[in-house]
Amino acid sequence: MINKILVPIDGSDHAERALDFALDLAQKYSSEILILTVVQYPIITEDVLYIQEYYKNIKSYYEKMLSEALEKAKKTTPNLHITSKLMEGHPVDEIIETANEGKFDMIIMGRRGQGHLRHTLLGSVSDRVADQTPCALLIIK
Repeated sequence: MINKILVPIDGSDHAERALDFALDLAQKYSSEILILTVVQYPIITEDVLYIQEYYKNIKSYYEKMLSEALEKAKKTTPNLHITSKLMEGHPVDEIIETANEGKFDMIIMGRRGQGHLRHTLLGSVSDRVADQTPCALLIIK
């Protein structure tokens, strides 16, 4: 049974498709959905004022994106219990922590395309979540 679904979003087309898929699946199982976005801390530089302004702008973008996703989800599926959450930190860590603490049955997330070298050196968020997830994971392309 799928009672709780976690849907991390980042503004990509893949994340939007993952949310759409999660809404469809949640309707079939009357599941709860938590839409999560994570604002990653900026790389530290010597220009503190620049970093503060950058972080303020990026956080504002993520807040708006999350609000729009929640509004769309509630309009699409008004019969479901859908909430949203904005966290700050490293996306993989926050997704895994949220999945553990919330006892989610499934994570549905998008997979963004990356170049071969970048993927080999860094890995993607979805790959690292797959390695650490405490529950079922569905990656949408």
